Amino acid sequence: PTTMAQGSVLPTARHECRDLPHLLIMAPMKRPAAASGSTAKKGRTADPNLEKYHQIAAAVQAADGFPGEMLKLVASTVKVGLQTPKDVRHGYAEQCLGMVQEVLKAASGVREKVAGLESKVAASDEEKAAREAAVGAAVGEVTQKTEVQDAAKAKLAAANDESAKAKAALLAAETEQKAGDEALVAAADRKAKLEAVFGGDYALIKETTDAKLLKSFLRGSRDFGFDAQLMSAAENTFAKPAGERGTFDNLVTKELDIAFSTSSAAVEELLSQGEPAKAERAAKVDAAGVEAGGKAEAEAAAKEELTAAQKALSEATAQRKGAEKAAKDFGPELAAANKELSAASKELIECEATLATFAELRERTTPPPPAPEPEAPPADAEEEAAPEDAAMAPALGEAEAAAAEPVA
Repeated sequence: PTTMAQGSVLPTARHECRDLPHLLIMAPMKRPAAASGSTAKKGRTADPNLEKYHQIAAAVQAADGFPGEMLKLVASTVKVGLQTPKDVRHGYAEQCLGMVQEVLKAASGVREKVAGLESKVAASDEEKAAREAAVGAAVGEVTQKTEVQDAAKAKLAAANDESAKAKAALLAAETEQKAGDEALVAAADRKAKLEAVFGGDYALIKETTDAKLLKSFLRGSRDFGFDAQLMSAAENTFAKPAGERGTFDNLVTKELDIAFSTSSAAVEELLSQGEPAKAERAAKVDAAGVEAGGKAEAEAAAKEELTAAQKALSEATAQRKGAEKAAKDFGPELAAANKELSAASKELIECEATLATFAELRERTTPPPPAPEPEAPPADAEEEAAPEDAAMAPALGEAEAAAAEPVA
């Protein structure tokens, strides 16, 4: 079977639906017995329901939710189906009228639309109050989010200031450490060089003679600040083979030993005295670094907090604008709903009236034949009665005259 919208099913027959109007016209129908006499000769009168057929067909074609060609087909069966009373209507016609009824009932589904609009209009006061309350709540939310944002800005400004101070303190501590440690670093380097030369080139040159080794010793000892005459004498001494060195050479060697020892002792004293201050400066740098790191983290957290507050304020502002728009649109929306309700109510009345008219025409039956007229008396009988009436007229006149005379 072919299915229509709204779940309706077309009747099944040998012929396609497009042939139904033709079949309804051509199909044999029961007809009442032919009237006798002059009644059968009277001309056919115009169908008084013709305008109703047109209205029903128009309502069918205007229905929503069905294919247009199908509505056109169903509408074309209205007149041919309804113009015949139910008791003599063909079965195909009754099936077609069933489809017409389905379409009309679906069209009258506007009742749900009317009910919804009536509910909407009836709840307009509550809706208006709700929208106004939403505006108030949204405004309050924006105020609260603005306060949070302002607090976040102030917190970030303080965090920026504290972080900048901590960075400055760290830089100052590092500068102080570098300046204070320069002498100690130089002393440590001097100590390392003294130990390298004393245990290296100097130890070897005392036991042997080698021009390259002597040159290396002299170059390495240049920065130690030894006496120039001592170093000149040492150059002469160590240029000699070890076996040829005399008392003076031994004295030069002894003085160099003392110079190395004195320089090493001075360096050790400087390093020993400077170590506590160096440790203090290092601890100060470490503490300043920890402080700067903490302030930087606090600054980053404050930035994130401000970003979150700004986002929340933006969302609250958007909600406030939406609530204000909804409150502003309430009046036009209510007017539109009232207008739509009026149109839908009118449409519902028309649909129900059309459905009622359709039901009335669908259920009507053939009216009973009119009562027979009384037969007229024969013409001969009328003529015979006339002389008798004329003969009785004098007697009746005398009787009436006697009745009128007064009694003596």
